[in-house]
Amino acid sequence: MFLSLRLFLTITALGALAACGTDKPAAKPTPKPARTAETIFASSTVVSVKNAIMGACSTKQLHIQPAGDQVICVRYKTNVLREQIIESAVNSEFARHPRDLVRFTLTSSGKDVLVLGNALVQFQSPLGVMPDSGYSTEELNLLDDNSFAMVQEILKLAGAK
Repeated sequence: MFLSLRLFLTITALGALAACGTDKPAAKPTPKPARTAETIFASSTVVSVKNAIMGACSTKQLHIQPAGDQVICVRYKTNVLREQIIESAVNSEFARHPRDLVRFTLTSSGKDVLVLGNALVQFQSPLGVMPDSGYSTEELNLLDDNSFAMVQEILKLAGAK
């Protein structure tokens, strides 16, 4: 009996050591693919470029949400093709409240302003299978030609060359 108890304790201790000995490095999050439109507004200020982008979004009938060094333009009026692009990008029957938007990030660089524009879809994703588990906000970059062309068109309307 003493031998079997000793064998049991040895196996348990070895199992615990083996579990502790697996120090795998934490997996780095993989960057999400993006299709970014980049332009420089020469001899401009962030405020003037921001106003120009907001005006261009308004011309395209997009709703504007300025936020610090960013301008977010949200499209509420969509057509069937646009809805299909968004649905295929999200690819989840559990996603809620998808929003089609373009985000412009402005960075001052001396006398110039660098602008990066991305088209993306923002939606709420359930945290679990239970109805009361809550939702998290997710974002996916839209990589299709129509979305990229829309970003470029807004930048051109804002005065990008």
